[in-house]
Parts: sequence; C-alpha cells; structure tokens
Amino acid sequence: MIKCPAVRPLVVKPGRYHLPGKGVALAIVGACLFSTKPVIVKLAYGYSIDATTLMTLRMAFSLPFYLVFALLAFRQRKARGIRTDYSFNTLARVFLLGIIGYYLASYLALVGLTMITAQFERLILFTYPGFVILIGALILGQKPPAHFLSTLAVTYLGLLLVFGQDLHQFGDAVWLGAFSVLVSAICFSCYILFSQFGIAKIGSRLFTCLAMIAASIAILVHFSLTHSLAMLVQPFEVYGLILLIALFATVIPSFLIAAAIEEIGSGPTAILSSIGPVFTTVLSVFLLGEPFTVWHFAGMSLVISGTVMLSLKKSAHN
Repeated sequence: MIKCPAVRPLVVKPGRYHLPGKGVALAIVGACLFSTKPVIVKLAYGYSIDATTLMTLRMAFSLPFYLVFALLAFRQRKARGIRTDYSFNTLARVFLLGIIGYYLASYLALVGLTMITAQFERLILFTYPGFVILIGALILGQKPPAHFLSTLAVTYLGLLLVFGQDLHQFGDAVWLGAFSVLVSAICFSCYILFSQFGIAKIGSRLFTCLAMIAASIAILVHFSLTHSLAMLVQPFEVYGLILLIALFATVIPSFLIAAAIEEIGSGPTAILSSIGPVFTTVLSVFLLGEPFTVWHFAGMSLVISGTVMLSLKKSAHN
C-alpha cells in the first residue's frame, strides 16, 4: 500500500463513523438557531414584556434541561473514570464566568434589543472574536495576529455604517442600545477567553451546564429583587415565544456548537458561524419589517469579512 503524505488516512472506529460534513452541518444549524433569538425576542416585546421578565422565563424554561444534562455529564465522567476537579475554586470560577457570559451578557443584549434592530444587535455581538484577541493581549500578554488592528478597523467601519443609518432613522436611543450590546459582546468575550481553565478542569459539557445554571440563578435573584411574581403572568403567546427561545435558540444550539467544535475545531466553527448575521437579517426583514438598505449590506459585509479574517488569522497564529 502506497501512502500519499498529502492525504490523511481515514481511521474508522468501531461503532462510530466520522463524516467530514457532519461538523459543518452542526455549526451551520447551530449558528442559524442562535441567530433566531433576537427576532423572537422582538416578537415577544410586541406584548409589552420587559427584558428582566423575558430573561427570567427563558432561563426558567431552559434550566431543567441543563440540570438533566449536567447530571448526565457528571455520571458519564464518573463512569469513565475521567479526572475532574470539583474544588471550590474551580466551581467558583465556573459560576462567575457563567454569570458574566450568560447572565450579564444576555441581559445587556436583551436591554439593547429594546432600542436597536435585531440585525444590528447580531452584528455587534458577532464582533466578539476581536475582543477575545484584544483582551487576551492586554490581560494575558498573548501576542495578537499580524494586521490585527487593520482587520479590526474593517470590522468596526462596517458597524459604523449600520450605526449611522439606524441613528438617522431611529434616533438617539440607538446610542444606548448599541453601547449595551457592545458591553454584552465584551462580557461574552471574557467568558470565551477564560473558559479554557474551567473546561480543562471539568470538561466542556459539564462546564456549559454549570455556567448556564449559575446564570439562571443570577437572573432569578435579579427578578426577585426588582419584580413581583405577578409579572410572570403573561399571555399564552408570550410563553410560546419564550419556549422557542429557550429550546431552539438556547439549549439546542449550545450543544450543536459544542459538538461542532469537537468535530472540526473552534476556528472553522467560528468561520461557519458567519452565516448567523445573514440569517438574522433575512428573518428580521421578512418577519419584523426592519429596513435593509445598501448601507446595511455594505456594513454587514465589512463586519463579516473582518471577523472571519480575525478568526482565520487567530487560528493560523495558534
């Protein structure tokens, strides 16, 4: 048998077949499902529900699933004899990251959605890889890839084009809405950057579940301090929309993306996720009637191009 050095031999394990397209499909479907969230949130806001109540119901619906998956992940690691660190310091860091990455980031994004369009919110959040690189360089001393600043400039030029268009059409509220979502992107970047520690200690699936459980507890405390239980009584249509957010825009895509990363790696998954803002834009235009001009197209193209270039350069740098 003659082996070609340019071809990687295919190894088929008993009972498991590795399909090259599987990871790609997982990443695309996961990104599209995640991208439905701002559109469904906008539909729910039509019933005059506020961001805190919406997020509380969303977490209440999704929490049971994460509790079950956490238990399954715990039992699986125990059965396989996988070494797991359940020390106070490890769990405290995981919970803190969950509060930052899923409670604070999600809450700020929901608040921002009351003031900006769904497509603009998704574009801002999509720029988080740039913050991951920037924060890693400033705090951890990680060397950024070549031409990082110029690529970042391309990304934010795109955001400025969309921002200027929406500011002209919707007024000064866009300032606060965009800032709220920008801080949300920074919070999520911190979660992504520092989550490597927790994942190494307890595994990616258990880490995700515990982080979401911590975020759920945080929003429940937030709600109990600022709202009455009567606020949880909402029209049946609102419960249906929030159930869609909890299952199809939170629980299912979170595990699809995790599976995609296991199949094809974080770099290709991030690049394939660039379909997300496009999918959100299509839905927001047809379901919400949001405007989409040539300036929006140009801005979206620059943001996606800049972020994909950052992801490519970061993968090559690593």
